Amino acid sequence: MIKNKFLSNSNNQKIIMSIREELLNCEEFIISVAFITESGLTLILEQLKVLEEKNIKGKILTGDYLNFTEPKALERLLKYKNIQLKMIKNENFHGKGYFFKKKDRWNLIIGSSNLTQGALTKNLEWNLMVNSHKEEEVSKAILNEFNEIFYRLENLTLKDIEEYKENYIITKNYFKNTKMIKNNKKDIKPNLMQKKALENLENLRKNGKNKGLLISATGTGKTYLSAFHVKEVNPKKILFIAHRKTILNSAKKTFENIIKNKKMNIYDGKNEKEEYLFAMVQTLNKDEHLNNFSKDYFDYIIIDEVHHSGAKTYQKIIEYFKPKFFLGMTATPERNDDFDIYKLFDYNIAFEIRLHDALKENLLCPFHYFGIKDISIDGKILDEKANIKDLTLDKRVEHIIEKSNYYGYSGDKLHGLIFVSKKEEAQILTQKLNEKGISSKALLSDDSDEIREQAIKDLENGKLKFLLTVDIFNEGVDIPCINQVILLRPTESAIVYVQQIGRGLRKNKNKDYLVILDFIGNYERNFLIPVGISQNNSYDKDYLKRFLINGTNLIPGESSITFEKIVQEQIFENINKAIFSNRKNIEHDYKLLKKQLGRIPFLNDFFEKNFIEPSVILKYKKTYDDILQLFEKKENLGNLNKNEKNYLEFLSVFFTPSKRSFEMEILSYFIWNKHGKLENIHKFLENKYNKNLNIEYIENAIFHLSKEIFTSLSTMKKYTSFIAKNENEYFLNEDFINSIENNDYFRKLIEDLIVYNKNYALKYYREAMEESIIKHKEYTKQEGFWYLNMDYNNGYQVGGYTIFHEEKKVLLFIGLEDSGEDFIYKNRLYSKNTFNWFSKKNRVLKRKGEYTKEGLIGENYYTLEVFMKKKSGENFFYMGQVGKVLEAIEHVDEKVIEYKLQLKYNIEKTLFEYLNIY
Repeated sequence: MIKNKFLSNSNNQKIIMSIREELLNCEEFIISVAFITESGLTLILEQLKVLEEKNIKGKILTGDYLNFTEPKALERLLKYKNIQLKMIKNENFHGKGYFFKKKDRWNLIIGSSNLTQGALTKNLEWNLMVNSHKEEEVSKAILNEFNEIFYRLENLTLKDIEEYKENYIITKNYFKNTKMIKNNKKDIKPNLMQKKALENLENLRKNGKNKGLLISATGTGKTYLSAFHVKEVNPKKILFIAHRKTILNSAKKTFENIIKNKKMNIYDGKNEKEEYLFAMVQTLNKDEHLNNFSKDYFDYIIIDEVHHSGAKTYQKIIEYFKPKFFLGMTATPERNDDFDIYKLFDYNIAFEIRLHDALKENLLCPFHYFGIKDISIDGKILDEKANIKDLTLDKRVEHIIEKSNYYGYSGDKLHGLIFVSKKEEAQILTQKLNEKGISSKALLSDDSDEIREQAIKDLENGKLKFLLTVDIFNEGVDIPCINQVILLRPTESAIVYVQQIGRGLRKNKNKDYLVILDFIGNYERNFLIPVGISQNNSYDKDYLKRFLINGTNLIPGESSITFEKIVQEQIFENINKAIFSNRKNIEHDYKLLKKQLGRIPFLNDFFEKNFIEPSVILKYKKTYDDILQLFEKKENLGNLNKNEKNYLEFLSVFFTPSKRSFEMEILSYFIWNKHGKLENIHKFLENKYNKNLNIEYIENAIFHLSKEIFTSLSTMKKYTSFIAKNENEYFLNEDFINSIENNDYFRKLIEDLIVYNKNYALKYYREAMEESIIKHKEYTKQEGFWYLNMDYNNGYQVGGYTIFHEEKKVLLFIGLEDSGEDFIYKNRLYSKNTFNWFSKKNRVLKRKGEYTKEGLIGENYYTLEVFMKKKSGENFFYMGQVGKVLEAIEHVDEKVIEYKLQLKYNIEKTLFEYLNIY
């Protein structure tokens, strides 16, 4: 039980996550805060829904201080049948507290955080959580103070809220007008990230480069950035090219805001003498227009949405003009076609602003994502095979409307965008929404630009509440007013997924956040949802699972992630079933990365560029040489002899990915020095890391490289060790030295593995410099023995535990969901530090009056090292040592022993939730 805990928005922890957890586990709750905003309330909508379904009673108290609390938030709270809502009027009420009762105890969170988006996710806030018995002084004092205020007030009514709203609107308009006056006085200037990009662009030009590629997430101001750079360079003539008239109009306005002294116009075939022209690619690629200009007519050319530049229309224009500088701009350079955008721009990447960078730097509107279960038909949730009839059922329409209303939107009017799977689906759903009084319009690929522009205007001015489309709004459309995005389609591409949610991420003065409602069916590839939102393309299964539980903490800024429990279970199941180590996935990323780098990629390139994890690649083929020979058949890469293949496979199979960097640093040391004593290597590593290191861990790492630790592992026998011992000194194998020195291809592959493994260990297992094995990190069974300095062989896998009697140590490997037909007893986690575990069959505590080894476990004779996983096929998580064996129960009939154990340290929250809840 945690008596006191400090809560702040730092170190990948947001205060809202603690409040959500307490809400879901309480029997009564109280929220007493000075301010409540709709954005803050949106953060807990899912939890409030669950509490209402369970009829868990709550009290909420707020105030009218500064008229900051939002009436719309109060109106929504008033609809909950289980909540009493009250407001202190005409008093300077500043109290901020969240109180949660469970049995006879209260968890009390008191500090600086109001129920607002910023306070619970990003702002510098300090709060203290105190666990107190209901009769203790602290809880009695706090609750008495709250009750004294709460019970002297009347329940809030709609009439009260309407009266309060009058003052709220006056105050809001005053601050809005004051802000507008201040903003009108300001010149538009580049933000911090744009300044960095401008510096990079200038460096390219100074170094004689005439091309640059800007990769910038949707809504991050790449058009403004291009205008800032044009203003700096001050070219006589510029050309801005795009494929949509709406983009040109928007770009022209942006340039006019930044540059005041140039004549600008949309090119129409007659105004070619204007200084700054904005032209449609469909127009300019025609000979009668292209020939209006000399090849060097423009000093500076900008191509927006440049990922389309592989098309003949673009290529004709690009090949014709010879400007002093070409700037390409895109949010999605990772295309699935064979065109190489990076090569087109000579691999000169001026700057990258990805989604998470933009959220961190507050360049985009925060979003609140809700993963919602789609409807079930005859007991089955909709999947990819659903027909039009099922997709457009009245039941589904009502489900969509209900969720849209419940989760809401920011601002006074709904401006929604719905993505569907099929054109016919868009048309029928539009008709049914209109029949229910929800003004909507379907926009399809064969609609003209004029129809699209009018529909967008109607959405912006409130004539329409929803636009429905399949994929025409994936890119190139600027509709900042969008405050709700609804996804009614399976996710086939993480890139497209980010494009679609990005439609609502542009900032707008009339919205504080975007609501994303993702109606998730039983889709095979729904694991691409966490891939897309997290922007982590490594396909690391552990990361994806943790993101499903803990996404709000893992995404920067004020945004939040919420999945319904049943949706989480569906995606978990598909993550477990998915085989990411297949040729299609690997070849896809290989080709993209090769385009980006302009050369053959190696393993560490995948790691550094956040592409598919090298360890996933090496599950498909044992060595990267095998991969290269597969994808680069025409290239003369180099050759490996039998021994070199043996060394490379040994390093790839047994040391990759490395969970501690010792082995790799030691191997590097030997490649450089050829030989060394333990004490010299110890000193070298301490100097390198600037830390005091345990010499036993270093010796253990050397034992692995020399194969001394594995006396009976059959799969190890075919490999030749890297180093050998002669008396008290170790030497690098002579054959290995010859290959490293004489085969550049072999050396490159070995060095690549070493660098990748070092980087992997430092990123994910940094603490392994002080500890040989780290709590709550993933390990294979072999690695569990490996890093605990214990001998390992295949036979130890039987029965789930191994007793080392002489070392007085037991290694436990527990599967919580593993079972078979004869599996009578089930391992369970009772709490964050207690669990049960069963011995092998035919075991007793004593024989002939003497304790057996299993009996000695019950007597706390051994040190117990615990590894735990949810189900078969996964790696284990190391839980640390058992602090105490609480009980050993002998089940005589089945001849097994049940142990109740207590860990020395609590299992971290998100790992416990994954293992125990879902």
